[in-house]
Amino acid sequence: MTSHHSGTPAATRSRLNFRKLTCCGFSAALSCGSAWAQSTNTTGTTPSNVSGSTTSTTEHIVVTGHKPEGAVIGAPKPLMQISADEIKSYGVDTVTDLLSTISPETRSGRGATGNAPVVLLNGKRISGLQEVNDLPFEGIARVEIFTEEEALRYGYAADQRVVNIITVKHFRSVRARVYGETSTDGGGENGALSLSFTRLQDERRINLSARYTASSWLRDSQRNVAPPAANSLYATQGNLSTSDGTSLDPALDALSGQTVTTAGSPSLPFGQAATLDDILPYANSPNTSTNASAYTLQPRKHELNLNGVYADRITENVSSSLNVSFDHQDQISLQGLPHGVLTLPGGSFYSPFTQSVQLFRSFGNIAPLQQTAHTETGHAGLNFNGDLGDWKWNAKGSYDYTQTVTNSQTGLSLTTAQAALNSNDLSFDPWTTVSPAWLGTRLVNHGRTTSNQGQISGLLSGPVFTLPAGDASTSIAATGTLSQQNAVSTVNTVTSRAAISRDIGTIRINGDLPIASRKNHFLSFLEKLDANVNGAVSQVSHFGTLGTVGGGVTWAPFTWIQLPLSITEQTEAPAASSLVAPTIETPNVTTYDYVRGESVQVTTVSGGNRNLRSADRHEISLGAILSPPFLDGSRLHINYVHDNTHNPVLSLPTATAAIQDAFPDNYQRDADGVLERVDLRPVNADYEKRTEWNTTFSLSRPFGNEPDKAHHKGRPGNTTQGRYYVVLTQVWRLNDTVRLRSGLPAIDLLNGGTIGGLGGKPRHEVELQAGAYRNGIGIRLDGKWQSGTSTLGSTSAGSLYFSSLATLDFSVFVTLGDVPRWKHSDWAQNFRIMLSLDNVSNNRIHVHNGTGATPAGYQPAFMDPMGRTIGLSLRKSL
Repeated sequence: MTSHHSGTPAATRSRLNFRKLTCCGFSAALSCGSAWAQSTNTTGTTPSNVSGSTTSTTEHIVVTGHKPEGAVIGAPKPLMQISADEIKSYGVDTVTDLLSTISPETRSGRGATGNAPVVLLNGKRISGLQEVNDLPFEGIARVEIFTEEEALRYGYAADQRVVNIITVKHFRSVRARVYGETSTDGGGENGALSLSFTRLQDERRINLSARYTASSWLRDSQRNVAPPAANSLYATQGNLSTSDGTSLDPALDALSGQTVTTAGSPSLPFGQAATLDDILPYANSPNTSTNASAYTLQPRKHELNLNGVYADRITENVSSSLNVSFDHQDQISLQGLPHGVLTLPGGSFYSPFTQSVQLFRSFGNIAPLQQTAHTETGHAGLNFNGDLGDWKWNAKGSYDYTQTVTNSQTGLSLTTAQAALNSNDLSFDPWTTVSPAWLGTRLVNHGRTTSNQGQISGLLSGPVFTLPAGDASTSIAATGTLSQQNAVSTVNTVTSRAAISRDIGTIRINGDLPIASRKNHFLSFLEKLDANVNGAVSQVSHFGTLGTVGGGVTWAPFTWIQLPLSITEQTEAPAASSLVAPTIETPNVTTYDYVRGESVQVTTVSGGNRNLRSADRHEISLGAILSPPFLDGSRLHINYVHDNTHNPVLSLPTATAAIQDAFPDNYQRDADGVLERVDLRPVNADYEKRTEWNTTFSLSRPFGNEPDKAHHKGRPGNTTQGRYYVVLTQVWRLNDTVRLRSGLPAIDLLNGGTIGGLGGKPRHEVELQAGAYRNGIGIRLDGKWQSGTSTLGSTSAGSLYFSSLATLDFSVFVTLGDVPRWKHSDWAQNFRIMLSLDNVSNNRIHVHNGTGATPAGYQPAFMDPMGRTIGLSLRKSL
């Protein structure tokens, strides 16, 4: 090892290396004597002597090599390696964009689905993603993707893949980017402006960035769709009912020849009293209305991000980084027309009834109900990496602060109007358009969540002893987390508070044991076989001691194939936010009631559940990684995962017969059985079983027969050679079942079952990425396909069928400084123009029930509000 990566003094290490060469490889050194003598202009051994020495020697040659810059612990073969030229052909801006682009390749089928990968920088741990998110793509030399086993070596669980980002040694830029996007169907504009400064100088790294993004409202009316009525009684004209659902008036029953429990309100001139004859045409026929402009498919959003990173080497063997970031976000969505309930006293001037009745009205002459969310996030991270001889260590600490304030308007306080009715004030007419002066204030539910979390973590890794097949190594990681969650909510003027302090201490140990190695002449017939054992113990406040035990083997029978096997037993506590999140009521949310086979608008309740239990996960993973020697630049990864989890934490927004039977208190209905209220707070199910296999095939090659220049020194991506690539990923789910309660039948999410609002899970998903870049012009294609799903309701007519979906995204960009015509023009250097067209065919999922009709709220625009979008990006670096 060089003095740059070892704790041994450079002079001592040089003497050791010299003695090793003298004893084991002296004749090999003499074979290069002639060339060495010419290059150093010194006198050396003659060629004849060199030849004689080379022939006579019988000793083995020992070569002391160096790991590549930024190599990960253990230096395993990556699943995929992405060169600088290929990154350039993606047309990305920063690491954030890059991670999003390669997400199909970094998806892990293990653990909870959707786990983001562990991100390393130059083979070392970082304090948080904020440390690399705004690093521009020009500063990246290459990217390596590793299996979940590599995460164990860095003190993480084996349910995340690992992305190692290797930066160039010297780089400096000031970057500006402007981006705008709109839908071809109209509306939903999005825009972003970002500025950053980046400097890389060996170990020194400075990155300062600011980004502002904004999104406009996209209303239902802009897609010509309307949600179902929020409640069968609320309407702009109004509806009448009694508080207990009994007859409005015996005289009205006699006129209509039936018991009248509800009736639409008549439309009368101002100041005219209603009669029973005015009410008769609306007997048991309530008014209905909706206003599509009062709902948003996409909220209005503004966000500001500030981020700063400084990193440098402290001593010869210790480097450090400091990261501070701040994020502020405002979001506003429209939740329908304001509404309220008035009581018409019996015998009053405007009422024809002998008893008091209730008048349900919504009001379209004032602004719609709004739900606002304001979120502020702060992060500070300090990170240290160093060497202790052959051992590597890391220590990091971080502090994260988040506050979210949600205000949800639920209706109107009609006290002024009610007082007028009670006093028989004829200036207030309940049958006509009501002046805003009578409508009073809005009823608002408030929620505020404050989170403070501090974490310190340490990692020590290195060889522990030597086995016949090689060095056994270990990684020992210790993490301590202190978090405080506070939630305050006000629902219907009732304030509740919840708080939880969570202390977590975790020790994770991983051991890598070489079993067979042809290189070390031990069990050579097996070629290369390595074993892994790992375990973790966590002490979690309120949950006690939780443990994880795992292990596996990786067999490489040939140099171009690896066969990993992994087994994990893990107990995990629910997130603190799932326990104490504030209770938030959101009115007028469209959902589908599979019990009755209809779309309705309900009030949803979100928040935490203090009664959640820890989950037990049992998982086995088997894979194959192939690098076919007959196809340079290609790699195939096949992975099979079987996961069985007891007490998984789920949210159940959909009302099916099976879900309602398991959690009847989560679904409230009115006297007629119409769904009115859905509780979305998390619950524990009995178990979930999941089996799937996924495959990734990648091919990346330069154009022509020129050697790959992706790893040349200096600034990457400056070759004119060009590159093309293809990445194909697929997920095939063989089984996914959930049992909500012991003794109840399991729900098959692949065959008609659901626990979500958008049907079951697709059995098959495929994604194809392809692109090329040459002479400054790049193109990129991203195609996705997923199979259709279905959800079986209580009746055939109430079942829903979701179509398959195929989309294609296309982008073309020009880096003007790489175009031969402008290669020597200063203004064109590092200036990129990109035009993107997403969802080229404007495809959306189509939904129909057993009768072939599309229920309200499931029109294509609800499934994908934006549809086809077109975007333009201008990017300039100095």
